[in-house]
Amino acid sequence: MAGDAGQSAWNAVMQTWRRLLVASRGRRGLPLAFLLLTLCLFAPQAVLPARVADWFIVVDITQSMNVRDYSLGGKNISRLEFAKTAIRESLRDLPCGSRISLGLFTERDTLPVTRPLEVCSHYAALDQIVARMDWRMAWAADSFIAHGLYSAIEQSARLGAETRLMFITDGNQAPPADPRYMPVFSGKPGAVRGAILGSGKPTLSAIPKLDAHDEIGGYWTQEEAQQYGNFGMAETLSVLAMEQGQHDRNAGHGPGNALLTSAHMSKLDETNLRRLSAVTGLSYARLDDFQSIKRAMLEPGMRTWRSTLTDLRPWLGAPALLFILLFFIPPAWQTRPAEILYFLNPKRRTA
Repeated sequence: MAGDAGQSAWNAVMQTWRRLLVASRGRRGLPLAFLLLTLCLFAPQAVLPARVADWFIVVDITQSMNVRDYSLGGKNISRLEFAKTAIRESLRDLPCGSRISLGLFTERDTLPVTRPLEVCSHYAALDQIVARMDWRMAWAADSFIAHGLYSAIEQSARLGAETRLMFITDGNQAPPADPRYMPVFSGKPGAVRGAILGSGKPTLSAIPKLDAHDEIGGYWTQEEAQQYGNFGMAETLSVLAMEQGQHDRNAGHGPGNALLTSAHMSKLDETNLRRLSAVTGLSYARLDDFQSIKRAMLEPGMRTWRSTLTDLRPWLGAPALLFILLFFIPPAWQTRPAEILYFLNPKRRTA
């Protein structure tokens, strides 16, 4: 049965090729190509089933994302700029019918900046919104990653059951947080699917101070960085602890903690992001290249089937091009593919 099916498919290929040859030799190929190209001018569309991707993309715009530890074209660029470029590259490759919503994270909250937009008809708008994302849009300087991620999950659930969440951050907590006071995830792990993408390098870098032209005017120092969290609960301390300086109810860490000496610097905190990944059920990956976002978006488990308007121009333009090529190919050359197909015929090989 399998052999008969293979032979039937082969016969169909051969028959199609012969029809194309007859059309081109009879000079009917050019009128057909002209007709197909004329139809393309009207941008025909049809509602067809397609595998699409619906994503809520959240970008961390806190100051640590200004660290320039990526390289592009021999020039150092910031984590934020690299993430924006990767998003813009990925939007080009999403299938029509996919819907994208964009959001920003800073301090404790995620703020959606667009409703879900179809990627093909609103590509220019989405591209410009991403291009104009800026660290100056931050409404506070703190960066509580867990709060922001949990907020993003809540926002994503409101956008629709098929909406996936992509949270792009370096995982840098500022000011340093006391693990005892970290928020508890109240949702169901895996209820919202998606990915956390870690931005930056796993080595400490100084956080730059930028001027109005995004030029580096200096770097944050240890004395300038806030070294204590502004959240927590009062607790009873011993006399020794108070003598050591642990008197503020919001103190993030005790004296001598390694995080205090590097609060003014930043690195990709994979330990924190992997922990959040396990808690929320989101996957984790590094933002290593421009394809990282595209790979996460187009994973089979992250897409869904939906009837959507499909552009028919590629389906009309491809055969039109073939007719034009066949018209100009010498007749002696046109028989060569048929000869090759004959020698590749599975029935002939088994005879």
